[in-house]
Amino acid sequence: MPEYITANVFRYDPETDEEPYFKAYQVAAEEKMSVLMLLDRIYKELDQTLSFRNYCCGLQMCQSCQMRINKKKKFACLTLVSPGDDVMIEPTSYPEDHIKDLVVQVK
Repeated sequence: MPEYITANVFRYDPETDEEPYFKAYQVAAEEKMSVLMLLDRIYKELDQTLSFRNYCCGLQMCQSCQMRINKKKKFACLTLVSPGDDVMIEPTSYPEDHIKDLVVQVK
């Protein structure tokens, strides 16, 4: 029986939503799964409306995948999650540089 990770993801599209909200996703877990891989699986298998920056260098250099993961600023490409984890994922800045969901304006 597969194990799952619960991802509570910040959702907000300023063009259609009155208020931001969190949406919970149950995602089949893999060993050594990064938060970026988790988000990619959500997008591909569960919800193609989710917006996040899914290309990055994987070395903290481009900083495009920086997010608040469990209330701390981290890089989604390097932050690992494990089966059974509950993970809260938010944009780094809201509402200042917010574009949609987990996408913020990179300065």
